[in-house]
Amino acid sequence: MVKIIFWALLAYIAYRFLFGFVLPVSKATQQVRRQFKAAQEDMESRMREQQGYRTGDTIVEEPTATHQTASAQKDIRKEYIDFEEVKE
Repeated sequence: MVKIIFWALLAYIAYRFLFGFVLPVSKATQQVRRQFKAAQEDMESRMREQQGYRTGDTIVEEPTATHQTASAQKDIRKEYIDFEEVKE
């Protein structure tokens, strides 16, 4: 009888440890790794984009679902304001 209680208690402790600690930590670790990988890929793509602008390479953007008309593009150019630094 004592053996059965001991093994049941041991199984319960192992179950609580596995599902209360090991699996949540494992899932959290995987999620953090995915986020770091996504952030690293985003940073690398931005660096490649900046390198393209610095070297004068042509960067081709993928076409989007919404294209602007010529008149809308002209409106955007009209809204551009030159920046001038004011020194005191």
